[in-house]
Amino acid sequence: MSRLEVENVIVASHLGKDVELIKLATELPNARYSSSGNPSVIIELDRTNPKFIGHKRLKAAGVLFGNGKVLVTGIASLQEGKEIIAKLKNSIRDIDPKISTKRATKIENMVTKMKFGRKLNLQAISNAIPGSDYDPSRFQGLVIRVDEPLASFILFESGIAIITDIVSEAKAKKAFRELEKIVKSVVS
Repeated sequence: MSRLEVENVIVASHLGKDVELIKLATELPNARYSSSGNPSVIIELDRTNPKFIGHKRLKAAGVLFGNGKVLVTGIASLQEGKEIIAKLKNSIRDIDPKISTKRATKIENMVTKMKFGRKLNLQAISNAIPGSDYDPSRFQGLVIRVDEPLASFILFESGIAIITDIVSEAKAKKAFRELEKIVKSVVS
């Protein structure tokens, strides 16, 4: 098993009350109102520990909903998420002093990556696993969802596995071990 790599973390918190989205969108820096789907305010955020890929700096994004829910994505850890949400709440508090800055921040979802260390026959794995989804003309990955532990996987022929719908690195490692058992039972 390769080392687990955290690709993205999504954290959530709450402001403790409904908020006025249009007002926040016009008064918060780097914010814009989005009316598509569930109305929200999307905010570009500076990351505490910015990553660079080539010359491009990866940024986090915050999403505020009218019911007071706050999401932050594009981060690498719960701690980084807590720091960014605290800064975001303080900025919002300058506009709406009645919001709560005390609400907890928790991981909503993680996207992680591990490698099998060998090429995978996705068609054979798909044929052996009921409920898996593999249509290479539509998408080059094999999608598998499992209930124990609750997780979703995307496998690629190269041997890379993306693990999501988990809330900790420990759960991602456990899920990957279960996936390895499933793949070995099919390939053996």
